Amino acid sequence: MSTSLDTPTSAAGSWDRFRVLLDEHRADCVRQREEALAECAQSVPDPVAQRRSADLQVTIEEIDAALARIAVGTYGRCTGCQTEIPEERLELRPFAGTCVSCTGAR
Repeated sequence: MSTSLDTPTSAAGSWDRFRVLLDEHRADCVRQREEALAECAQSVPDPVAQRRSADLQVTIEEIDAALARIAVGTYGRCTGCQTEIPEERLELRPFAGTCVSCTGAR
């Protein structure tokens, strides 16, 4: 059973815990993207590095959106159907903006 994310004072549902996860994940993505961009700057650009850089930029944007949802108090709610996103999903993908049902409906 999932712990409610509406109670940020509990250890399991703390926004701070997810904010830390997001900040750490973002820093790692930025580092990896800088490495990929350095590979792209070579005399012969690497198409794999270019794709990786683009994918990492999308992930960084998703993380920034999740941090913004924390700031406005909507984090943990699906942006599609407004239901609570299970904590287990947020632990695996803390920047998830949708529940599994809405993600599959895309």
